[in-house]
Amino acid sequence: MRHSAENAILAFLEQTVESMTTDFEFIVIGNGLFGSAAARYLGKQCQAVAIIGPAEPENERTHDGVFASHYDERRLVRVLGHSRVRSKLGQMSMGNYRALEKQSGITFYEPVGYLIVNSETIEDNNLESPLEMARDLDVPHTLYKEGDRSWQKQHPHFSFPTTHWIIHEPAPAGMINPRAMLSAQNAIAEQQGSIIIPELVARVEEKSDFVKIETQSGKHYTARKVLVTVGAFTNCFEFFPKKLPLQAETETFILAQVSTGEANRLKGLPALAYTINDPVIRDIYMAPPVRYADGNFYIKMGANTPSDVQPNSLAEIQDWFHKGESDSHLADFERVLRKILPDVDFLSFESKRCIITRTATKYPIIDQITARSFVTSGGNGSGAVTADSIGRLAASLLMKEPWILQIPRNLFHATEYD
Repeated sequence: MRHSAENAILAFLEQTVESMTTDFEFIVIGNGLFGSAAARYLGKQCQAVAIIGPAEPENERTHDGVFASHYDERRLVRVLGHSRVRSKLGQMSMGNYRALEKQSGITFYEPVGYLIVNSETIEDNNLESPLEMARDLDVPHTLYKEGDRSWQKQHPHFSFPTTHWIIHEPAPAGMINPRAMLSAQNAIAEQQGSIIIPELVARVEEKSDFVKIETQSGKHYTARKVLVTVGAFTNCFEFFPKKLPLQAETETFILAQVSTGEANRLKGLPALAYTINDPVIRDIYMAPPVRYADGNFYIKMGANTPSDVQPNSLAEIQDWFHKGESDSHLADFERVLRKILPDVDFLSFESKRCIITRTATKYPIIDQITARSFVTSGGNGSGAVTADSIGRLAASLLMKEPWILQIPRNLFHATEYD
């Protein structure tokens, strides 16, 4: 009896001492667009902040860890998003881009404008009509109604059917380099005293006064609070007592190479969202030509296809990135892109793999799951443009600051997935 009592006392003292000497006040798990933004906002108020997340893999085909959707050179940004809520979040983020560039010294933002091409007769992935939002929100834009071909004077390289209306949203809409934006967020976080640990977190164990984190290499870190921001991998590790209502979905995009001369000729081309009437390709997004790391110029185009699947485990997600059938609709992507840009001389077409994290509400989860563990996840295909705002909201939740949006707080709760 005495022996068990002594053990209990020793265990209590061990836990008390450990809780009094936590490594950090906040640890952000996942160094992606959400996590890097949240860490920067946390670091503005507290220097005891760490970001734990692996670097981008050198070879996706042989990588045995996690992947991220920011492994790319372009993401599209606009104010007229898929809903008023997303528009507000995007507008907040975009309004901060230049300040981030200035403070970090890293350029990632190109406000080249945006075309939204749609038809009321085709089902799209918008939660609210862009036409209604353009009419009701104070967002600069030009509307071209169905049959109006005057838009071709400003955008002569494009070809769209007369059945579609077109909204041109000028700057600040455009595109960002997600890799560079992540670097900018990290640079500022480090300026503020935060620490970046390039490891993969395998397990989270919550105690009464602190959270213990174990990395894949066996290292341990402790914090008062933890924010999990690992997107499609949230349910693949022991982060929470039960799985969260998140669903991963595969996404295919292509890189269409053009020559340097052709890229210069297309300079000023806006970004594009196009609800196309096509038997295979749906919900197109396209970025104008930019130079990638290999020195070549590529036009990026992504879309939903019948081959998109919903992986539910770490092995299934890894299998998609290692050997997913991204080429199954490559000919359709090429066919559609040539039709959209009929006067462009393309050199080659290559498919690439990405992953989306979806939620039941179509809005990101920003929520407290346990006493000391929090989560933000679920970009629903619009994570990049809203990332800075999502990170800000998540950080304010950890720091118990007032909710800053005139948007119901429960919209971002971890509601059960349908």
